[in-house]
Amino acid sequence: MAIIEVKGADAAKYDEVMRRMAEMGDRVPDGQTHHICYGDRQNLQMIDIFESQAKMEAFGAVLMPILRELGIEATPTIHEV
Repeated sequence: MAIIEVKGADAAKYDEVMRRMAEMGDRVPDGQTHHICYGDRQNLQMIDIFESQAKMEAFGAVLMPILRELGIEATPTIHEV
């Protein structure tokens, strides 16, 4: 499970990330079992749960360049569940 501290993700940027992921065929990444987006629409936060840390890291390799391009900072704290 990754509890992700996010800076710079408003609702419009979140929607753009989701659009890009869908275009890439990764709207629901391999191994992701849950995705939670919560908080103020001007400062959204995330929690993701994956089957394994390896699958989470593979998704991060795809996601992080998109976030950087949109000016979003994401710092995950990983917990085993």
